[in-house]
Order: sequence, then C-alpha cells, then structure tokens
Amino acid sequence: MTDFDDDAAGSIASAALAVLREQGPLSLEEWATHLEEYGTATELADVLEYLSEPMLGYLPNGKYVALDTVLEGLVFTHRLSEVEIASDILDASPDLEPILAFGDDDGAIRVALAEEAASERGAAPFRSRRVVVLPAGTLGECADGDLVGLAVEDGTLAFRLVEIEDEPDLAPALGELFEEDGVEALDSVCWQLLIEDPSLFTVPVAPLGEIFEVAGYIRSFRTDCSRPPTVMSVAASAVAPACGTACEHERELLARRGFDFDAYDLQIRTALVASTYDLTHDEAVSAVAFVDLADRGYTDAVIADFDIADWAHRHVSAAPDSFVSLADPGAAVAVFDLGFRNQDPVTDAILEALASELAERGPRSVRAAAHWLAGKAVDRLGRVLEAEAHYEKALLAESGWGPALFELAQFASDRGDATRALSLLGRIDGGSEENLYAVLQDFVPADHPELGRNDKCWCGSGRKYKVCHLGKADESVKADGRWLYKKACLFAFASEFVDIVTGLDDLENENLSEDELIAATIFDGSALDVALFEGGIFAEFLARRSELLPEAEVVTAAQWPGIRRSVYEVIETSDTGVVLLDRGSKETVTVAHSVEGEPGDVISARVLTAPTGAFAVGVVVMATESQAARVLEVLASEDLEAEELVRELRGGADHSTDDR
Repeated sequence: MTDFDDDAAGSIASAALAVLREQGPLSLEEWATHLEEYGTATELADVLEYLSEPMLGYLPNGKYVALDTVLEGLVFTHRLSEVEIASDILDASPDLEPILAFGDDDGAIRVALAEEAASERGAAPFRSRRVVVLPAGTLGECADGDLVGLAVEDGTLAFRLVEIEDEPDLAPALGELFEEDGVEALDSVCWQLLIEDPSLFTVPVAPLGEIFEVAGYIRSFRTDCSRPPTVMSVAASAVAPACGTACEHERELLARRGFDFDAYDLQIRTALVASTYDLTHDEAVSAVAFVDLADRGYTDAVIADFDIADWAHRHVSAAPDSFVSLADPGAAVAVFDLGFRNQDPVTDAILEALASELAERGPRSVRAAAHWLAGKAVDRLGRVLEAEAHYEKALLAESGWGPALFELAQFASDRGDATRALSLLGRIDGGSEENLYAVLQDFVPADHPELGRNDKCWCGSGRKYKVCHLGKADESVKADGRWLYKKACLFAFASEFVDIVTGLDDLENENLSEDELIAATIFDGSALDVALFEGGIFAEFLARRSELLPEAEVVTAAQWPGIRRSVYEVIETSDTGVVLLDRGSKETVTVAHSVEGEPGDVISARVLTAPTGAFAVGVVVMATESQAARVLEVLASEDLEAEELVRELRGGADHSTDDR
C-alpha cells in the first residue's frame, strides 16, 4: 500500500467520502479518478482499498457506495419475540442488517455484540452475532409477534411502531442479481436493490427475512470473502471467522433455495487456508479436514464423556490416507495454528490422540508431521519429555523436518547446550534468522586458541583445558541469570501466548514513529517482561520446562515470580555495576548488565537475583517525575493489571509530559 502521512490520509478519506456521496456508486478505478489532486489513480486505488469507514458499503457488482446517501429516511421492520421484549434488545439478523452502520455509541439506539448486550441486560442468548440495544422500557407495551421498525433519521436510528403498508415482490430483481449458483452478502444485496429502486423501504414492509423466504431465497451466517476484506463497514464488522484464520469477517449470506452453504463454507475456508499459509489445494484440504475432525471431537467430548483414544482410532483408521498432504511442514503448522493455537486440555488431548494415531497408522510420509503435532500437544499437557521423544521420532522419520528441529533446538537451549541448539538450527533453512539463533550467540562456548589441550585452563581451576572448559561455556555466564531470562522470553513466543505478548507490545509501541518501530525489537522495553510476570507466562514456563532446566537455574527461577517491578533512581555507575535506589522500598541494590544512565536518571525495571548478583530487565526510562509517581502507584496496586502497567510505562494515554 502507498504510504501517506496521517494528515494526507485523513484529507484523502474525507475527500473520498464526499466524492462517493456526490458521484457514487463508483468502482475503485472510477473513485480514484475523482481524487487526482492527491496522486495517481494507482496510488489512490491502493489507499481507497484500505479505507475503513462506517458509511462505506461494497455492492455485489463490485462498486462502492456511501450508505448514508442510500439509507437516509428508510425504515426496516422486525417481528418481536418474547426474549426481545423482555430485554429491549432486537436480533439484528437478518431484518436489520442493512442499517447497522448507524447504530453508533452516541445514539440512544446502539448496535452491540450479542453476548455483551445479553450480559449487560441479563437476557437469554440471541441468534445474531450483533444486536440492536434499545432504551430500557421501549418494548414494554409490545406483544410477541408485533411488528416494529427502525428508521434512519438524520444519520441515527429511530424506533417506530409500524404496520405493513406495502408488499414488494423482490423475486424478479433478485433474479437479476444472482447467478445460477451464486451467493451474496445480504446487506450488500439490499443496498443494490435500493440503488436500483429508491422507493423500496420508504414505507414499512414485511421484515427482510420473510420477504426473502417468499422470494425463494435462504440465508446463512457464513464466512464471506465475496468482497475485498480490507473494506469493511460497521454493517460487516469483523468477528472471528469460521475458518479461524485469514478471512476478516463473517456476514449474513443469501442464496437461492437449495444452495449448499456447507459446501460453500468448506470451499471458502479451504481457499483461505491455501492462500494464508501458501499451501497447495490438497494440503489445504487435508489441513481443514483435520481441524474439522478435531472440532467434531471437541464438541462430542464437551457434550458427553467418551474415550478420545478410541474415537481417534476409529476415525483415522477408517481413512488413513485422508491426511497424507499434511506431510508438508507448512501444512502441519497451519493445522496447529488453525485449530490448536489456544491452550485447552480437551483440545490438546484430542490433538495428541489424532496425531499419535496418524503417526502409527498413517502413511509413512506423514509420520514426521504427526509426531510433531503429538509433541506439541503433550508439551502443553505438561509432559515435556514425551514431547521431546515425539520430536526425535519425527527426525527419525525425516531427518530434515524443520519444525521438529526447531523444537529440539529450544529444548537444547533450555538444557544449557548452546552448541547442540545451534547445530540443530543450522539444519533448518533460514535457521540463522530465528530469535533463538541470535540469543545463543551470547552463550556459545568460547574457544581459547592460545591454549593447548593439555595447558592449564584459563579459568584458574588448575585443571587441564581439555577436561575443564574446552568446548564448554563460561559457567559464570550460565550463573548470571541472563540466559535463564532469555529462555523464558523465547518460551513466551509460543502460539498460546501470542495474543498476550503482541497485545502488550502493540500497546507499548502505538505512539512510536515508523523508524522507531523498525529499530525496536520485542526484547526491548517492558512489554515482554510484563507479559512474562504480570501476564503469567513465566509461571507456565517453570511448570513446563523445569524438567529440562539445569538444577541451579530451577533454584534461581523459583525466586523470580515474587519479584515485582519497581521505580529506581540511578545513584552511582562504575565498571562493576550500577547502584540503584528503589523509590518504593528506599533500599539500594547494585546491578550489572543492561542499565545505561547517569546519576539522577529514573527508570522502571524488574531487578532479578542470580548466583552472581542482581540484574535489571525490562528497563524503561521515566520521562517525568509525574510518570514515575504514576508507575509506582500502579505497581503498588493489589490488583495489578498488565495492560494498565504497560500503558503507564509507555507514558500514559491521557497525561501531560511535564519536565522534571
């Protein structure tokens, strides 16, 4: 996408909507030609495609429209249920879908996620993903089956009690819009119908769901990729897609009666998976089939207790070749990311059972992938040594299978064997670009070419070099805590923690310039450290990796969960360390590594203890005394929240930056 600064992008967005209101509907190319003062048509088309605006609609014919110019003054009806009357909440789907863009938070009538609205009002669950929330008491005089209307008046939603005044026959117009076996988004179809016949819905008519049923059309809430996914109005806002991945939204879809929505959904999800993970069609088919099978198993397991191992055996042995295309590492990674990225004991048990069965009974070519998937499952179930055995079996099946090599490299690093970890990474295409590879450079055994094998060791032990430190890391490096901390940081990059880590990292960096973002790494700043401790990841690291860690590191790590971050003033600096005054406890501590500054500087950090002394991590320089005070206040809270802490560490969202 072409880069414009914020002011230019804002000007383009305003001008673009003004043009669309005056000239629309317009194709992307037509739209761009009206904005030539801002750049070439190609550049502008790039910008317009990524424009996010509530009043922007996308039509079945590929054109864009400003919704407020089409929907102002129109009324859409809905037939009430008892649940809706009791809660003053209306199911949005399908009757009110076309006008949901107008239900913003500023109006008396608002659009909300169904689960949140039901919780707010203490209501029963709703069928729709989104609902229209009316002022309390609005439906108090209504009865089950009554017809109500929502009109668009001056850009907001207005409630009306209505009676049907017209019964339009939409079958001919719909027939013109739909191909023989076509499917379209319901709201887009309505907008197109209104453009072709502006008289529609100017007076109350039957609810949309009833009109479409009479015309011979059926509805389904499915993943919709019939429009550019980057152009979304509120009426098609993003929710979790059925495929769990690339598609950015789901919508109410419409098709002729008899249309196979399940087959369509499978086709769309398969295409999305292939595109997102760069898989062949067969690989995507296998990946989706495996995840769907696991989903069915999860549903069965939740509804009724059953033997997961027996269930997996029956399904895999019935068609062992169904998943042959998972042999590709990319396909196996896609399976894990699509179906198992979130940690859940039942899901992990199902993955273990299916993958183990596939490893035993599936084609030879898929054994490496199957053992890797089984290893990922048992690792999260707390059986790290079994996971390691699965990864080793994966390499016996295929010696160069990258994902298994990477997992074993991490395990070798956790054990303190940097040499083996680097050797395993070296067998992976692109292994030197991994974060683990960069981390290990600080802990690889140091050679001393000036010493012969039988010379006394450089460390002063009095032993020969060959039996002391030849091919071994400096023990002081292992004892100073830095490697242990980095092991925990790398563990935090696991898929089940990605939302915590990236969420805090995005929060910390949201005010950085593009150049600052490029220069920053996730190891910089406070986000990763806060994710580890306040986010709970370090506790999980200890629970799942203690069997691999050297005994001395287990003892050290056990002390860290109780150490809180604080605010420190730099008192003195020297070659041996930095003396810090804890602004909270008023105690001083001397730390080494990663603390740069002059006496008088104020920082926030977590000071961890290790056998060789203390060291600071997650260091953030306080910009002002008021910021330091706010951070201390947050840190003193009994209910410390990770997001609030990162927000204050980055400078706060709504505070001035007064000089110290």
